[in-house]
Amino acid sequence: MSESNPTVSIVVAMFNEIDWIEACIDAFGAQDYPLDLLDVVIADGGSDDGSRELVERLAETRSWLRMVDNPKRKASAAFNRGIEAARGDVICIVGAHAAVGPDFVARSVRALNDTGAGGVGGQLLHEGVTPTQQAIGLAMTSRLGMASPFRYSTERAEVDTIGHPAYRREVLEEVGSFDESLERNSDYELNHRIRSAGHTLVFDPEIVTLYRPRATLGALARQFYDYGKGKADVARTHPDSMQPRHYVAPVATVGLALTPLLALSRPGRRLLAAGAIGYLGVLAAAFVTSRPDQHDADPIAFVAAFPVMHFTWGAGFIQSRFNPRSV
Repeated sequence: MSESNPTVSIVVAMFNEIDWIEACIDAFGAQDYPLDLLDVVIADGGSDDGSRELVERLAETRSWLRMVDNPKRKASAAFNRGIEAARGDVICIVGAHAAVGPDFVARSVRALNDTGAGGVGGQLLHEGVTPTQQAIGLAMTSRLGMASPFRYSTERAEVDTIGHPAYRREVLEEVGSFDESLERNSDYELNHRIRSAGHTLVFDPEIVTLYRPRATLGALARQFYDYGKGKADVARTHPDSMQPRHYVAPVATVGLALTPLLALSRPGRRLLAAGAIGYLGVLAAAFVTSRPDQHDADPIAFVAAFPVMHFTWGAGFIQSRFNPRSV
């Protein structure tokens, strides 16, 4: 990529996204980047809720919008079908539940040019509609909720993974695209390969994407259980991709499962008490720093979101790590 204003392809995986896809596409059309240099590819997994027909209608008046089929209906396969069809020298991966800022493309290109990185990504701002959804989004953007910098950081830095990334095409051609054997976390696995090949990944907080978090704690639990499974899948292939923070939730989950056994002895009860006090301290710190009461968020749902995220992620990781056939 040598041009200051290269052609940019945006790939979106879609399956039954009738409530979200039009806003997602409208955000691309509102970019302050030249539309004649924009190429949006929607990879559809056979939607039957009307979203496929909606995209077809929108494409009639948007020359920069196309749709391709994703018969495997996996996110990783959708991204690969989109990349194969993409025309751009820069390839962005965006979720269907996201609405990128009007300068998303321009800032992504600028960050690639400024840093020479293989890929760049920015902030995910979680925006809820209901008090519960707002609470979940607020918890996900807390440093104590999720450890990835794109959830909370405000400084440009080299990182191990990026959200809604923009990659140089030549980097993807060098390391390969998404691993379609993975049901989940294929983005982290790809980012690991990019870094292992000697390229950097840069987080730039000026690149902003609005994202709708899960609407209920039950949906959040399913999401994080899958996240935990996905991390174990990647660890099985790339054990060197694991960092100390990735073991915190599984260890805590094992400790919770052993509670009845630990409670039988005095040292065990002391350990449980110390763990409970420490975790309550984490929740208190999260509440004080995030102030859900000032963000129209349900405070009870906010506090509950942390153990939901931590322990379902840990349970998913443990199940997949030691029983891969269950994946």
